[in-house]
Amino acid sequence: MRRATALLVLALAAGCGGTAAQTAAPSPEAQGVKQRKEAEMATCMKQKGFKYVAYVSPPTQLSDQRKKAFSGDYESMRAERAKYGFGHFSFYVYPKEYENNPMVKPDNPDINPNWAIQSSLSAEQRKSYQSASEACYTTIMKKITGKEVKSMTDHFEQAEKAKTQALARELDSDPALAEKAKAMADCLTGKGYRVGKSNPTAIAQRGSAEIRAQVVQLGKTDDVDDSKLEPGMYYEPTLTAEQARPYLTKEIKVALDDLECGRDFYAAYLPKEQEIHRRIDLEYGMEGTP
Repeated sequence: MRRATALLVLALAAGCGGTAAQTAAPSPEAQGVKQRKEAEMATCMKQKGFKYVAYVSPPTQLSDQRKKAFSGDYESMRAERAKYGFGHFSFYVYPKEYENNPMVKPDNPDINPNWAIQSSLSAEQRKSYQSASEACYTTIMKKITGKEVKSMTDHFEQAEKAKTQALARELDSDPALAEKAKAMADCLTGKGYRVGKSNPTAIAQRGSAEIRAQVVQLGKTDDVDDSKLEPGMYYEPTLTAEQARPYLTKEIKVALDDLECGRDFYAAYLPKEQEIHRRIDLEYGMEGTP
């Protein structure tokens, strides 16, 4: 099954190499916002003549090791990266370990009842349903968060932009982090890696971005036509576990070298990064994905 991916909305756990969609778990406050939003959606959709079930999916459960890795704990990060690297090619090698992986049929799927409701509608009814859903969503998010959003996609993009700006504003200006980031950059250069910018936010993303670029290139240069997709989207490459394993082996080496050079940096950087993610998620009524 081919996966079409939008470059703009891709979010991976670059810092600790966690699996896709398994980042820091949402806080109780974020879950509370989600529950309120769903209740409001059900009411609004009923007023527009459509059935909608208020549904909140169970929060992501993270292992103790992954929780520690997100906090910058060296041993936990090393264990994660020794298996998953940055979490890119391991998507293909360990597909069942990734939540919402379209390539794998889950054993106990978490099914949103609203999918069945939409599937039962005619094409014209479904178009009206989606239009009503977007209208309700924008009204509700304004009511709950005070944010003016044009759509669900616009909401996500605004939140991601706010995170990026907050990270740059607060962390790149931190003298202690900047010093640790420079030391990490010097170490990586000494190991033969190409390092561009060495400010904290850039160095934190460098290794993961390098590997992600390889995945994107594979997806864009295989024998599947991407030209009919919307601008900014492409198909993920089709790789078997066997085909992806050599790539993952190389990714793991890069990820472990990155960690060795950034041991002190990540211990200081990741807790601050996670705090910013949670703060913005609450501000925008998101569910808590870094």
